[in-house]
Amino acid sequence: MAEHGRKSVWGYVGIWGVLVVLTVATWLLGTRGHLGSWSLPVAMGIAVGKTALVAMFFMHLVEQPGARRVVFPVSALFLALLLGVSLVEAMTRVRMARPDGPKALEPARPASTRTAPPGSPTRWMGH
Repeated sequence: MAEHGRKSVWGYVGIWGVLVVLTVATWLLGTRGHLGSWSLPVAMGIAVGKTALVAMFFMHLVEQPGARRVVFPVSALFLALLLGVSLVEAMTRVRMARPDGPKALEPARPASTRTAPPGSPTRWMGH
């Protein structure tokens, strides 16, 4: 650790380099990565890592004494618990089903009032 009151510039440059690498990794994941359903959790993990680095080093939480140092990890833990429990609840919720499916809610119109979709060869004015 640097002397009290004097901080090394190279430490900040190193953390900045790690943040740049993580940003490039996120970009590569979004443009060229094909992780399927794991893309979002990996991107969120990278984002949480970058947030932790910024909070710990650029916001000087790592230099704080006692309880202030613990506030960020405990807050992140409770946020993760809140989001995780909400996601698990939403994923395991019984889907409310309609007996006839979604088409039952569409209004029944006579065939003469229906229009062809845009771009179809049978679409012209008055048809």
